[in-house]
This record gives sequence, C-alpha cells and structure tokens, in this order.
Amino acid sequence: MSSRDKILATVKANQPEQRALPELRLGAGGADGAVAAGVGAGGGDLSAAAGTDLSAAFITMLEAIGGSAYMVSGYERIATILREQHPRVGRIISGCPELEVFAETGKRYADPHVLEDVGLAVLKAHFGVAENGACWITEDRMIERALPFIAQHLALVIRCQDIVADMHGAYEWIEKIEGAAAQAEGAGAEKGVGSYGFATFIAGPSKTADIEQSLVLGAHGPRSLLVFLIDEGLSDAGFY
Repeated sequence: MSSRDKILATVKANQPEQRALPELRLGAGGADGAVAAGVGAGGGDLSAAAGTDLSAAFITMLEAIGGSAYMVSGYERIATILREQHPRVGRIISGCPELEVFAETGKRYADPHVLEDVGLAVLKAHFGVAENGACWITEDRMIERALPFIAQHLALVIRCQDIVADMHGAYEWIEKIEGAAAQAEGAGAEKGVGSYGFATFIAGPSKTADIEQSLVLGAHGPRSLLVFLIDEGLSDAGFY
C-alpha cells in the first residue's frame, strides 16, 4: 500500500459521526411565514420550531470557540459586568445609547484611524445563530465598519429570543428583514434595518492556528468577545 493509500484509508476510517441534515424551510407558508411575522420582533418563531433551548445551545457553541456569554436582565447589568471584566480597558465606544454613562455613544467617525486606541466596543447585533455561535450585525449598528475589528475587545448585545437554530434560519430572517425594509422605503419611510452596504457574521474572538497548530486568540482582531443575551424577565436576585 502506498503512502497516499495509507493516508486516505486513515482519513476514511476516522470520519465524524453522521448528522441529520437540517430541514429546509421553503415557500411562503410554514416556518417561512413565521419568520415573516417575526420581522423586527425577533426569532422566537424559529426558536419554537426548533424545539430546543437555543439560548443554551448558542452559549455552549460560543464558549467552545473562545467567546463568553452572559444572560442579563438589562443594560445596568451589562455595564456592571463590563466594568468587572475590563477595569482598565481605556477608551470605550458603544452603539447602545443605554450605556452613555459608560462609553462614547451617539457619535459617527469619518476617519476610522481615530479608532486605533479603542479598548472596548459594545454593539447591538441583530440575532445569534445557535449552530455556530455567530452574531449577525449590519454596518448601521457598527458605528464605523472598522470598529468591530479594530477594537481590542468586543461585546455584542442581542435578545434571548433573537436566536435562530441554524444558518438556514439566519438567511431566511435576513431575507425577510430586507424585504420588509424595501417595502417601507417604497412607501416613503426612512432607510430601514434591511438596507445596508456591509454586514457580517461575527463568531468568537479572532483566532489562528497556522503556526505549529498552536491556537492564538486575538491574532488579527478583537482579543475577546462577550455576548450579552438580554432576558427582560430574568430576576436580578443573587446578582453580584
């Protein structure tokens, strides 16, 4: 047996366990209709259809890829945790007006070079994806498109109900939001959330293992990622 055949045989003998393919949701009815009804209100319909605790699944995956997550009741708790996690982080910029006493908010930056000293960026993402721990965010929520990638540390905020099971659900949600925004613009409304020039999925802190297969976090972007899942029904009892 040649070396090539040995390598291929070894790879074939060590395949991961088979997993069932996700159910495709096509057409105007069914789960697609649920997404349409949930535009602007979160991914609760898709979460219910999945039949699993998507918040728990999202947190497990995020932690597996180097990120951290906190279930919180609101922005006061977010500010408390960030102060504890990053006591000497330096300059903080946020797209959340609720954190104006904690960070620079409500500003636009024409020159991305002025963001070179940002220690922490806190931004609102649209939703999370349970299967890979990613969050989807559009340029209008980034303040400046370089900010999520140039900051030393990044924190994203989503609601617990704004988590979909997989990328099929994610792109359905994006499509429906875009469609709703296009209709709103056609009716003379202001530019909506679905109209954007740039958007991305962010999953965990930046990382690489190219050198000697040694994992390095923060290689070419944020050194850490925190995701806050807001559950307004969560009790603050026992929070420190």
